Amino acid sequence: MTDTSTSTWRRTHIMYVLASSLMISACATTANYENILGTWVSQPVDKLVMAWGPPQSSYTLSDGGRVIEYLRQGTAYMPMSTPQYGTVWGSGGTVGTYSGAGTTYVPVQRWCKTRFVVNPQGYIMNWQWEGNRCVARAPTQ
Repeated sequence: MTDTSTSTWRRTHIMYVLASSLMISACATTANYENILGTWVSQPVDKLVMAWGPPQSSYTLSDGGRVIEYLRQGTAYMPMSTPQYGTVWGSGGTVGTYSGAGTTYVPVQRWCKTRFVVNPQGYIMNWQWEGNRCVARAPTQ
């Protein structure tokens, strides 16, 4: 692969990843996810469990409160343009060469861990999240 074709491939790949990221972020964002989480503060934990299902784990705090944790995870397959080069062979030897691009789908692990702190009276006090899948779409009006 020549320096020019490598450079062109890298620019094309970077532009594709940026464009894909912009399209995805236009739909679902961490800010939207945080807005949704904020609506649970001061709500009874039973209401959250009815909406989200049972948490994957729960921890009892020394003051009698709890931390409950939800985990979403999965694999997304991101398309990636890959250069392809080769030699065409015939009965008399080399007939020619080819170059082009193909698409490879690369697995990307996606996850979101969300924790809610619940006071001893059973009300949600605050939340925190971590991961690369903690996004949501804006609510429809």
